[in-house]
Amino acid sequence: MFEFPKKQKLCSETVIKEMFSNGKSFTTFALRLVWKVDNNQDEVAVKSIIVVPKKKIRLAVKRNIIRRRMKEAYRLHKIELENILKDKKLQLSIAIIYQKDKILPYKTVEEEIKLILERLSKEI
Repeated sequence: MFEFPKKQKLCSETVIKEMFSNGKSFTTFALRLVWKVDNNQDEVAVKSIIVVPKKKIRLAVKRNIIRRRMKEAYRLHKIELENILKDKKLQLSIAIIYQKDKILPYKTVEEEIKLILERLSKEI
């Protein structure tokens, strides 16, 4: 139920490039969400990628801390979005991009993830 397996991760370089060039996006306090509705229907409703830019956070240790916090919050709150997409029979590719220059506490990251997932659910 609350899992984040390999098949839900967005790995295709062509899909990622197309999502960033043709997808829609919005920004919150600390995160930016880019998404694109896909035609090909796999057994997975949402494929996602989590990005922490090296330009913003220089040290890999800090980037990994942020990435782990974002993955955990996403893993816990993505179920509602998956249910909506399964009802509408859509597949979505999303990228969650960290925008701040410092490490935020887990609670703040979790609230941001909840906010962007709710907003995405309304916009679909």
